[in-house]
Amino acid sequence: MSGERGFAVDTEQLAAKAAELGELAERAAGISADLERALAATGRAWGTDAVGQSFAAAHDTPARETLDRLRALPEQLGDMHRRLTDAAAAYRAGDAEATDRVRDAGTPD
Repeated sequence: MSGERGFAVDTEQLAAKAAELGELAERAAGISADLERALAATGRAWGTDAVGQSFAAAHDTPARETLDRLRALPEQLGDMHRRLTDAAAAYRAGDAEATDRVRDAGTPD
């Protein structure tokens, strides 16, 4: 989609970058699953003594929040992939429709 005074969208590049986000979403899902398995196998590595409890008090919540964000990342990347893919398709359709209208404008009824 282009316009001299508006904006331009390279639909091919947009679609290609959207596809990359889809691949990154899959990769992030694998990384997240691997990390969760590793953490489950490790358990509470800092122990249960006073030092371990102190460490847990300071770091448990931020670690859990970070893991929650990592779990959400594949879905967020996948959503962005779908939205950009849809946007590229919509821009292509708009360009095609505009082209048809310009071409048909000179055609007598």
